[in-house]
Amino acid sequence: MGYGMASHLVKSGFPVTGFDVYQPTLDRFVKENPDASAAKIPCEAVQDVDFLIVMVATSVQATPLLFDETTGAVKGLKEGATIILCSTVAPVYIAQVQSLLQECGRRDIRLIDSPVSGGAARAAAGTLSIFASASDPAHLSDAHKILQCMSDDGKLYQITGGLGGGSNAKLIHQIFAGVHIAMANEAMALAALAGWDTKEAFARLSAGEGTSWMFENRVPPMFDPGHQRYSAVTIIAKDVGIITSTARQHNYPLPLLSTAEQLYLTAISTGWAAEDDCVLVRLYLPSQPDLVATRAGQSSFSSSSSSPKPNISLDTIETIMIAVHLAVMSEAMAFCSFLGTDTDLMYDIVSNAAGSSAVFTRHFEAMKAREWRLQGVVEMEVGERLSFIWKKAMDEVHALRYPLFLGSAALQVFMGANMREWRD
Repeated sequence: MGYGMASHLVKSGFPVTGFDVYQPTLDRFVKENPDASAAKIPCEAVQDVDFLIVMVATSVQATPLLFDETTGAVKGLKEGATIILCSTVAPVYIAQVQSLLQECGRRDIRLIDSPVSGGAARAAAGTLSIFASASDPAHLSDAHKILQCMSDDGKLYQITGGLGGGSNAKLIHQIFAGVHIAMANEAMALAALAGWDTKEAFARLSAGEGTSWMFENRVPPMFDPGHQRYSAVTIIAKDVGIITSTARQHNYPLPLLSTAEQLYLTAISTGWAAEDDCVLVRLYLPSQPDLVATRAGQSSFSSSSSSPKPNISLDTIETIMIAVHLAVMSEAMAFCSFLGTDTDLMYDIVSNAAGSSAVFTRHFEAMKAREWRLQGVVEMEVGERLSFIWKKAMDEVHALRYPLFLGSAALQVFMGANMREWRD
């Protein structure tokens, strides 16, 4: 993403000096952007600049880039310069960077916590979603032109609450993204194993209340096992790991996301780290890993099979999707409130980004009125549907011997919520 961001800034008229640890990338950057320049070490790249944009994969990479005693960028920054940290990192790391700046005598350097979302294509097009926060609103004002250049219309979010606010907002969004990606895999593998034409199932589920942005985005590549990688498992696994680690620091439970994390870790340990995150579908179908693709365009419940397919309806699958989306909405927005992030701003962010779902937009206000508790879901219109179909759905799936990781986790969350309501 950093390559695309830098290239777009050059094309937009900003003077850019690039640095990357991989020399061929730097060579290509200068060749494709004749108005840009490149540096061999970070401290050379930042000579006389007002803004340093850091876009690396992890905090482990960011620390030496900034603070290495010999080559670190901080030693080369002029007085009053601004660091814009665009990587997805834990909020606690932002505080660590601020402390390190103070410890090395660079209190003059301004720091903007500004994680981004959108992928390499949107980075190159200057249409990212950006979640920016700072200790002083004036710092954001001074950097506005640069941030605006890299962001899509209406998707430059200024997050209140000081440094770390931007990272908090990004992490809340990624709770939805992390669970929805896994749920897309779980739903489609179930539809395939139940004998559905998977393209028909995708079309119908996409049009229903169980759909999500991730479902509609991640399922089409499942029909083509040889497709070009869209987003590697390691990317979402890294973000999810940051979130669950942050939650543990606060002793805060995130059961749905923790379940999804185990799926990503299993995929990585299986050797699929660099593969597209829709590879999770193979975990559900170990003996038929391409079943979603082979069932695409095939008549549902074909009589050619040697044994009859279990009759699991798409209504059943949709109900499971709705339940999971309600459960993750409850845990994500409750955590959002716990962290002190504006929940109405979070609605704007999530509903217009990759974490959106039909459940989120339809039930946000009703769940907000119940302070994000699932206890009140049974009083909602969708609650009656869940109560009516849920047990039947779980029995049908169990008969298929299908591992319903997220669906089962959501059921436990709902049962716990209902028990607490009964006790109250």
